Amino acid sequence: MELRVLRYFLVVAQEGNITNAAALLHIGQPTLSRQLKDLEQELGQPLFVRQSHGIKLTEAGEQLRTHAKEMVTISDKIERDFALMAKRPLGDIYIGGIESYLQEGARFAHIAQERGVSTAVHYTSCSSVEALTLLDRGLIDFAIVSQAVRVDRYETIRFAKKCKWVALLRIDNPLAAKECLTAADLAKEPLLMYDRALKAPYELNNLAQWFGDKFSELNVIATSNLTTALVAFAREGLGVMLCWDRIEPISNRSLAVVPLSPELSAQGVLAWRKDRPLSKAASSFLTLIKEWMA
Repeated sequence: MELRVLRYFLVVAQEGNITNAAALLHIGQPTLSRQLKDLEQELGQPLFVRQSHGIKLTEAGEQLRTHAKEMVTISDKIERDFALMAKRPLGDIYIGGIESYLQEGARFAHIAQERGVSTAVHYTSCSSVEALTLLDRGLIDFAIVSQAVRVDRYETIRFAKKCKWVALLRIDNPLAAKECLTAADLAKEPLLMYDRALKAPYELNNLAQWFGDKFSELNVIATSNLTTALVAFAREGLGVMLCWDRIEPISNRSLAVVPLSPELSAQGVLAWRKDRPLSKAASSFLTLIKEWMA
């Protein structure tokens, strides 16, 4: 299976039309059709359903698209890293992690640039589970995750500061006057929540565990993977946003930040693979981070 053909497949899947894809790829339509047919024969599965106005991916095609994206991403990363090595002895650093420790990620990037250990730092904001998945697949060098996930398979450094869950709500909401909010206070309130807080497995979801039996009955009226979107909803009085206290920016003249009771907190962890050697840039970066956190 050639990487070039997988790239062709991804363009066709994106366009949903072989003619349009062939034009974008600057190859003939018969050539592209033959390449796709050979790919289907090689895999022993139909990848497309031909329709009158285009094509649609089969279940096997959807699965291949997921794997092909990963393979192309890794290939591009390898090419980019080695191209940079030709210009500079180090290279780029890739980090993925939870938004509540974004400030640490930014500080790490600053240190790396200041000390000249990397050409650039690439940061992907995602959940702890997603960050570890990226780490396992070799798409990032380091993951910044919550202690709630299992990290015994990785080398780790724990951050000194913990982050706490809080409620962000309009100051004219009666709950804003309370010193703290309980699960009972929030059970019937319209809530604004991160997508990942609803999708995470229960055993890894400390917010779900905090709510207990009430979690499945919450009145969640808006979700997003963007903090800025949820803050905007909260500012409009759409509902109560649940977030980490270290998220920036959460302060606003029209908004109040109220802690939860009992306190719900977690410690951040910097993780990297035990069984995979770090690049020269990542290794130098880790040495600096260890010095900074000592």
